[in-house]
Amino acid sequence: MFALGRGQLLGLDRMGETSTDNLLAAIAKAKEQPLSRVLCALGVRGTGRSMSRRIARYFATMDNIRTADAETMQRVDGIGPEKAPSIVAELAELAPLIDALVAAGVNMTEPGATPPLAADAAPGGQDTAGATGADRPLADMTVVVTGAMTGSLEKLSRNEMTELVERAGGRSSSSVSGKTTLVVAGEGAGSKRAKAEQLGVRLATPDEFATLVAALLD
Repeated sequence: MFALGRGQLLGLDRMGETSTDNLLAAIAKAKEQPLSRVLCALGVRGTGRSMSRRIARYFATMDNIRTADAETMQRVDGIGPEKAPSIVAELAELAPLIDALVAAGVNMTEPGATPPLAADAAPGGQDTAGATGADRPLADMTVVVTGAMTGSLEKLSRNEMTELVERAGGRSSSSVSGKTTLVVAGEGAGSKRAKAEQLGVRLATPDEFATLVAALLD
């Protein structure tokens, strides 16, 4: 689809100039999607939306992902020694498709992500990714979002809220437990808010959370 040109489309049945222009505009927009969505669309086993975002945020570019071995892949949160080799192998098998997407001009970078330092450049071989406290205010936090968001977060879908949490360095969860660090409780939060109070988990209103991640909302 990404390689289709205007002349080819106009030659198809029921494809006039307006329909062709609309389709070409849609194709151009699809080419600009972040790397995480491209990676998710490839359908590699074990890499759904959330994991694809983590991989893309860690490596920043498709080139970095493709050159990663199983050991390096395990540095991504949630990828263990069993899953890593499978992901690396499937990406190698998808090389012709990825090459075709690159040739067609599909974006292969993750906005806002910085490639990790070499393993021996960071203490303990952990990724610092050039991140600062300002752009990773939720680093090492497990966050649950519940209820209806308001204010500057009102128009964000639940999936967009998950992306926001992960871009801020946190890990999104759908359930409250003793491992939960923060619960963003919007209108009608209900049982999840009650459980957070019972467990002594920190609560934040949508406005308080927006202030916490303000640098990523600009």
